[in-house]
Amino acid sequence: MTEASKPVNRFVPGRLCCYCVAMSRLMLLLCLAALTACAPPPLFHKTGAGPDQVAALRTRCEVAALRDVPRDIRTTYVPPRYVPRFYHGPHGRFHRGFVLVEPGRTESYDANADLRARVVDQCMAEAGFRPVRLPACTRDTPAPAPDSAQPPLNSTSCARRLPDGGWQVVTPG
Repeated sequence: MTEASKPVNRFVPGRLCCYCVAMSRLMLLLCLAALTACAPPPLFHKTGAGPDQVAALRTRCEVAALRDVPRDIRTTYVPPRYVPRFYHGPHGRFHRGFVLVEPGRTESYDANADLRARVVDQCMAEAGFRPVRLPACTRDTPAPAPDSAQPPLNSTSCARRLPDGGWQVVTPG
Protein backbone atom coordinates (compact mmCIF):
# COMPACT_ATOMS: atom_id res chain seq x y z
CA MET A 1 0.00 0.00 0.00
CA THR A 2 0.99 3.60 -0.14
CA GLU A 3 1.49 5.92 2.74
CA ALA A 4 -0.38 9.20 2.93
CA SER A 5 2.82 11.27 2.90
CA LYS A 6 4.05 9.77 -0.39
CA PRO A 7 2.39 10.26 -3.78
CA VAL A 8 0.73 7.32 -5.47
CA ASN A 9 2.61 5.72 -8.35
CA ARG A 10 1.20 6.61 -11.72
CA PHE A 11 2.01 4.25 -14.56
CA VAL A 12 0.03 6.00 -17.32
CA PRO A 13 2.00 8.89 -18.87
CA GLY A 14 0.29 12.23 -19.37
CA ARG A 15 -1.04 13.40 -22.74
CA LEU A 16 1.38 14.94 -25.16
CA CYS A 17 -0.54 18.19 -25.68
CA CYS A 18 2.03 19.75 -28.00
CA TYR A 19 1.97 16.62 -30.13
CA CYS A 20 -1.87 16.64 -30.29
CA VAL A 21 -1.95 20.28 -31.40
CA ALA A 22 0.70 19.65 -34.05
CA MET A 23 -1.20 16.64 -35.41
CA SER A 24 -4.47 18.62 -35.51
CA ARG A 25 -2.80 21.35 -37.53
CA LEU A 26 -1.23 18.77 -39.82
CA MET A 27 -4.61 17.14 -40.49
CA LEU A 28 -6.15 20.54 -41.27
CA LEU A 29 -3.35 21.29 -43.74
CA LEU A 30 -3.75 17.87 -45.39
CA CYS A 31 -7.50 18.42 -45.82
CA LEU A 32 -6.91 21.86 -47.36
CA ALA A 33 -4.26 20.41 -49.69
CA ALA A 34 -6.66 17.67 -50.80
CA LEU A 35 -9.35 20.24 -51.58
CA THR A 36 -7.04 22.50 -53.56
CA ALA A 37 -5.64 19.54 -55.51
CA CYS A 38 -9.01 19.22 -57.26
CA ALA A 39 -8.91 22.78 -58.61
CA PRO A 40 -7.36 23.42 -62.02
CA PRO A 41 -4.02 25.24 -62.07
CA PRO A 42 -3.56 28.58 -63.84
CA LEU A 43 -3.73 27.93 -67.58
CA PHE A 44 -2.23 29.92 -70.44
CA HIS A 45 -4.88 31.06 -72.91
CA LYS A 46 -4.76 32.52 -76.39
CA THR A 47 -7.86 32.32 -78.57
CA GLY A 48 -7.26 30.02 -81.54
CA ALA A 49 -4.09 28.37 -80.20
CA GLY A 50 -3.99 24.59 -80.46
CA PRO A 51 -2.77 22.34 -77.64
CA ASP A 52 0.32 21.31 -79.63
CA GLN A 53 1.25 24.96 -80.15
CA VAL A 54 0.80 25.71 -76.43
CA ALA A 55 2.87 22.67 -75.38
CA ALA A 56 5.69 23.43 -77.85
CA LEU A 57 5.89 27.08 -76.80
CA ARG A 58 5.79 26.17 -73.11
CA THR A 59 8.67 23.71 -73.61
CA ARG A 60 10.72 26.32 -75.49
CA CYS A 61 10.05 28.87 -72.72
CA GLU A 62 11.05 26.38 -70.00
CA VAL A 63 14.29 25.51 -71.80
CA ALA A 64 15.11 29.20 -72.29
CA ALA A 65 14.31 29.95 -68.64
CA LEU A 66 16.56 27.09 -67.49
CA ARG A 67 19.35 28.46 -69.66
CA ASP A 68 18.85 32.05 -68.39
CA VAL A 69 18.22 31.16 -64.73
CA PRO A 70 20.20 27.98 -63.86
CA ARG A 71 19.44 25.75 -60.91
CA ASP A 72 20.81 26.80 -57.53
CA ILE A 73 20.34 23.77 -55.28
CA ARG A 74 20.72 24.57 -51.58
CA THR A 75 20.58 22.19 -48.65
CA THR A 76 19.46 23.03 -45.13
CA TYR A 77 19.35 20.99 -41.96
CA VAL A 78 16.10 20.86 -39.99
CA PRO A 79 16.83 19.88 -36.37
CA PRO A 80 14.81 17.21 -34.57
CA ARG A 81 11.68 18.18 -32.61
CA TYR A 82 11.02 16.99 -29.10
CA VAL A 83 8.03 17.49 -26.81
CA PRO A 84 8.17 17.35 -23.02
CA ARG A 85 6.75 14.33 -21.22
CA PHE A 86 5.95 14.35 -17.52
CA TYR A 87 5.55 11.16 -15.49
CA HIS A 88 5.96 9.71 -12.01
CA GLY A 89 8.78 7.29 -11.50
CA PRO A 90 8.60 3.95 -9.67
CA HIS A 91 9.32 5.55 -6.29
CA GLY A 92 6.74 8.31 -6.64
CA ARG A 93 9.12 10.96 -7.88
CA PHE A 94 8.05 13.38 -10.58
CA HIS A 95 10.20 13.20 -13.72
CA ARG A 96 10.39 15.19 -16.89
CA GLY A 97 11.60 13.67 -20.14
CA PHE A 98 11.38 14.35 -23.83
CA VAL A 99 9.80 12.37 -26.65
CA LEU A 100 11.13 12.55 -30.20
CA VAL A 101 8.29 13.72 -32.45
CA GLU A 102 10.19 14.38 -35.67
CA PRO A 103 13.77 13.30 -36.39
CA GLY A 104 16.31 15.68 -37.88
CA ARG A 105 16.55 15.77 -41.65
CA THR A 106 18.10 17.62 -44.56
CA GLU A 107 16.01 19.43 -47.16
CA SER A 108 17.18 20.46 -50.61
CA TYR A 109 15.51 23.17 -52.67
CA ASP A 110 16.14 25.21 -55.78
CA ALA A 111 16.63 28.85 -54.79
CA ASN A 112 15.96 30.01 -58.37
CA ALA A 113 12.70 28.07 -58.94
CA ASP A 114 10.41 31.08 -58.38
CA LEU A 115 12.48 33.33 -60.63
CA ARG A 116 12.56 30.66 -63.35
CA ALA A 117 8.75 30.32 -63.17
CA ARG A 118 8.39 34.09 -63.60
CA VAL A 119 10.69 33.96 -66.64
CA VAL A 120 8.51 31.21 -68.18
CA ASP A 121 5.37 33.29 -67.53
CA GLN A 122 7.04 36.32 -69.12
CA CYS A 123 8.06 34.30 -72.19
CA MET A 124 4.49 33.00 -72.61
CA ALA A 125 3.10 36.54 -72.22
CA GLU A 126 5.48 37.82 -74.91
CA ALA A 127 4.04 35.18 -77.26
CA GLY A 128 0.49 36.49 -76.65
CA PHE A 129 -0.69 34.02 -74.00
CA ARG A 130 -2.17 35.18 -70.71
CA PRO A 131 -2.62 33.19 -67.51
CA VAL A 132 -6.25 32.52 -66.53
CA ARG A 133 -7.86 30.76 -63.57
CA LEU A 134 -11.04 28.92 -64.46
CA PRO A 135 -13.36 26.73 -62.39
CA ALA A 136 -13.43 23.00 -63.07
CA CYS A 137 -16.09 21.89 -65.56
CA THR A 138 -19.08 19.93 -64.32
CA ARG A 139 -19.66 16.39 -65.56
CA ASP A 140 -22.54 17.46 -67.81
CA THR A 141 -20.43 20.04 -69.70
CA PRO A 142 -19.99 18.79 -73.29
CA ALA A 143 -16.40 17.87 -74.08
CA PRO A 144 -14.84 19.27 -77.27
CA ALA A 145 -12.29 17.34 -79.28
CA PRO A 146 -9.01 16.97 -77.36
CA ASP A 147 -6.98 18.60 -80.16
CA SER A 148 -9.34 21.56 -80.77
CA ALA A 149 -8.09 25.15 -80.62
CA GLN A 150 -8.71 27.25 -77.52
CA PRO A 151 -12.11 28.99 -77.66
CA PRO A 152 -12.75 32.63 -76.71
CA LEU A 153 -13.36 33.10 -72.97
CA ASN A 154 -16.66 34.18 -71.45
CA SER A 155 -18.42 33.85 -68.09
CA THR A 156 -19.30 30.17 -68.68
CA SER A 157 -15.74 29.06 -69.55
CA CYS A 158 -14.28 26.27 -67.46
CA ALA A 159 -11.34 23.84 -67.41
CA ARG A 160 -11.65 20.11 -68.09
CA ARG A 161 -9.05 17.53 -67.05
CA LEU A 162 -7.71 15.43 -69.91
CA PRO A 163 -6.87 11.71 -69.60
CA ASP A 164 -3.13 12.49 -69.86
CA GLY A 165 -3.35 14.76 -66.78
CA GLY A 166 -3.38 18.09 -68.62
CA TRP A 167 -6.18 20.66 -68.70
CA GLN A 168 -8.29 22.00 -71.57
CA VAL A 169 -10.21 25.29 -71.72
CA VAL A 170 -13.90 24.74 -72.56
CA THR A 171 -16.51 27.38 -73.42
CA PRO A 172 -19.95 25.73 -73.57
CA GLY A 173 -22.56 27.05 -75.94
